Amino acid sequence: MSELLYMFGEMDDRVRPLTFCIRKWAQSCGLTNPSPGRWISNFSLTCLVIFFLQQMKNPLLPSINLLMKSARPEDMRITEDGINCTFRRDWRELPFKTKNTSRTSELLLQFFEFYSQFDFANRGISLNEGKAVSKPDHAALYIINPLEQLLNVSKNVSLEECERIRIEVRNAAWVLESELENQTLPENDHLKTEWGVLNLFKTPEHAIIRPNMFFKQRMVEVRELFNDSEARTVPMPNMEFKNNSVKQHVQSVKLKGKGDIKQMRLNFDNESSKRRRR
Repeated sequence: MSELLYMFGEMDDRVRPLTFCIRKWAQSCGLTNPSPGRWISNFSLTCLVIFFLQQMKNPLLPSINLLMKSARPEDMRITEDGINCTFRRDWRELPFKTKNTSRTSELLLQFFEFYSQFDFANRGISLNEGKAVSKPDHAALYIINPLEQLLNVSKNVSLEECERIRIEVRNAAWVLESELENQTLPENDHLKTEWGVLNLFKTPEHAIIRPNMFFKQRMVEVRELFNDSEARTVPMPNMEFKNNSVKQHVQSVKLKGKGDIKQMRLNFDNESSKRRRR
């Protein structure tokens, strides 16, 4: 799959800057995170960019099916798991030439406008066909795996996160459209320069949802309950308990754990002695 993504980036000089900008925007508003979870991944986001560039009236990128149909015998690749990775490696000889002359800045706005109106509830995304298809199940976001087409690469995305994507792309489109309107006002003639994307990255920090917001800090580290004081390399901090009942329960668990470990060691030593006698 990485070879396919690399080829798409080589086909047109606008693909990589557009993808980088959208991934940076998604990071700035908290749509993507380095930790795995129910949010969209950078790979799925890149698939959204490629699909957008495929389905345009004047497509910027070809469908993967075209790459597969144009493959030559030397392009054949089958993995050990039986996955067909056959597609045309020399993309310069493809029967595809883009007629799209839009600037990267224009493509950026069109990307946000496209996905702000996309029917995520009923339509899936197919990079193989380069067009929307009917969703085969009720996943919030359905992006067909280009090489294993029975799989959904965005299956982890929750309904809430999919709705956040819709809201954020709508907000981004509004920001960029407002920038364009300000540039066209007569009183702003002295400001008529290439509009930037920096306003997309000004999301207030308190509005960003981070992964650690979904997890509570542990009251007690399990390893601290069962480590012997002599074996500790880091001193155990003084733990504060809610009440004596909780304190007694923790101590009983600790003592029982140590007893179980001691018994396991005795059983292991006995078994080892029996084997040596044999």
